[in-house]
Amino acid sequence: MTEERTSLEDVVADYLRNHPHFLDQHPEVLQALEIDHSSGSALSLIERQVTLLRQEKQGLEKQLAQLISVASENEQLIRRLQHLTLELMPVGSRRAFFTRLGHAMLNDFNADILQICLLDPGAASEAGEDVRHVSADDPNFEAFSPLLEKGESTCGRFNEAKMDFLFGSKARWVQSVALVPLGDHGSLGVMAIGSSDQNRFYPGMGTLFLDLLADVIAARLEQDPPEEQRRSA
Repeated sequence: MTEERTSLEDVVADYLRNHPHFLDQHPEVLQALEIDHSSGSALSLIERQVTLLRQEKQGLEKQLAQLISVASENEQLIRRLQHLTLELMPVGSRRAFFTRLGHAMLNDFNADILQICLLDPGAASEAGEDVRHVSADDPNFEAFSPLLEKGESTCGRFNEAKMDFLFGSKARWVQSVALVPLGDHGSLGVMAIGSSDQNRFYPGMGTLFLDLLADVIAARLEQDPPEEQRRSA
């Protein structure tokens, strides 16, 4: 038994000597080793392990810095959303509400183009020039159904037909888009935010701010019926 163990150890030792890059190619093996050392050749293995640990530490520190940066940006966005919400709450007319909203998105939140599409023609007519009416059975609007069914904002690049429908003649300036459903799955319409920066909105980016803003807009639309409905009430 002792001779077999010695023979196996010799085979392993010879293999490592003949393949000096084995541990470089399989760092998980090195990380699993428990080395009793005091001096000698074991020191080089320890140094290699320390190097790997340092690299892992640096990677974790980088990830932590990125998380802190994202958290800071999210906090700033939430504070700005809170400020905007407080500004919008006392606004009387629907036109004034959407005018203030459009001004904030273009100036305070770095949007290049804003287009809001509402399914209610009365609400759209009262909302101002940045808002237009679209029909729920319009094939161009129905093309967004798979995105709206997700119930959350979608960011990225759309095909030419979708861009033209959302932004009209301004579509040629838009390189990335955030599509924000208003109401449950877009039951009230959509808000489209366009940017000339192709990296401004991208798939997988966080949309908490946009989704919260959509809730604010939807709440206003639902609590404030169009004028023609108020007259008939």
